[in-house]
Amino acid sequence: MRADVLIVGGGGGAYPAAFALAEAGRHVVMVDPKGVLGGNCLFEGCIPSKTVREMGHLLVRAQRLLGSTTRADFGAIQAHRDHVQEMRFEMHRKELLDHPNVTFFPGTARLRGNGRATVRMEDGEREVEADSTILATGTEAVRPPIPGQELCWTSDDLFRYRTPIRELPEDVVIVGGGYIALEIACILRSLGSRVRLLVRSHVLLRGADPDLVALLQHSLPGLDILWNSTLARVDRDGGSLVVRGLRGTKPYEERTDACLLAVGRTPVLPDGARETGLSVDPRGFVVTDEFLRTNIPGVYATGDVNGRAPYFHAAVRESLAAAHNILAGHRPVDPVNFAAIPVTIFTDPPMAWVGLTRTQAHQRSVEVTEASYPFSTDPKAQMYRETDGEIRLFFDRGSRRLRGGWVLGIQAPELINEIGLAVSAGLTARELAEFPDQHPTSHEGISKAARQIV
Repeated sequence: MRADVLIVGGGGGAYPAAFALAEAGRHVVMVDPKGVLGGNCLFEGCIPSKTVREMGHLLVRAQRLLGSTTRADFGAIQAHRDHVQEMRFEMHRKELLDHPNVTFFPGTARLRGNGRATVRMEDGEREVEADSTILATGTEAVRPPIPGQELCWTSDDLFRYRTPIRELPEDVVIVGGGYIALEIACILRSLGSRVRLLVRSHVLLRGADPDLVALLQHSLPGLDILWNSTLARVDRDGGSLVVRGLRGTKPYEERTDACLLAVGRTPVLPDGARETGLSVDPRGFVVTDEFLRTNIPGVYATGDVNGRAPYFHAAVRESLAAAHNILAGHRPVDPVNFAAIPVTIFTDPPMAWVGLTRTQAHQRSVEVTEASYPFSTDPKAQMYRETDGEIRLFFDRGSRRLRGGWVLGIQAPELINEIGLAVSAGLTARELAEFPDQHPTSHEGISKAARQIV
């Protein structure tokens, strides 16, 4: 089969490009083993995990504000999560029907170089030859090679479509100190589980601004964090699991109902990718420039597989940029501004940031002026009795242009989008201060903080 573009993958790094290219008259072949569009995000990641998170957050609010004694029906929550996924699967099926220039194969692709690939499906194989290729194959959860790892869950197991995990464990040990570990810890805690977090070092969220992380840790009561804890093995003892390792130099033993491994994700490369000469970094992620080009002409890598910004919204932007650069005849016309991609950690409270923060400014010798808005003064936060945290903005000291910001607390995932847009557009403190954010919303804090500068 001849095609203009071969796309390996079906998630956020894949289908936005496929539809944009198809609408421009290109014939696109897509290959994904899940057999549906949406990628890891929809099948076992963002959508299912955040659906469960929202249910837990509703429960916690009802308990705090209304004195509710309702306990979580985890089976019903998981069923609702399945339903949300099914709605979105159906939405994507209709999108495929609306784009007849996109041929979707449920299967795997083996790259053979020079734009050629072998597509393997249940009913046989197809040979595909394309002028351009987009690799959008994502990542998968890491399982450390320790005895008993098969007894443990990963985030993929917990949130996978139609997962058999339907009962909420009373006690959970989560191994990891990154964003997936913290998000799941907060989700399960909100639903009523006792949670212990085994962190191999003395810090959480490596790579995030340490001042922001310190604020988050202060707002995370109820999580039992066991620092400097390495994992050696997991054993079954009757109906329980026994997690063993070292805490510092001393052996520890934690008995629990379930153990979840959240120790990172590793890139999934198509078969044959390395043999074609594709350049990867020491961690195995595909190396790209800001135009998503790899070292092989005509081959692009988008989404989590390039390791640059492992978030669905970043994958969508990268996917569209790759499509635009392909449509321009592989001329570099659409770069991705990775510095202006917002990041949210969906803990409770949530935390988000975008652009340049305090530590980064110091490291780069950039002089910034800070402005803040404490949620203790925010009307929406007061309504929900969620007054921990703040909005903090970082302006260039000379031009007063917004360079970055963070939000810890209520509506952080929503608020960071407005801040990110302002960073991307290079807005000044005066322009933010003059915008009338709607009342009563926490967005008012952005303009109110900016007024401190002008």
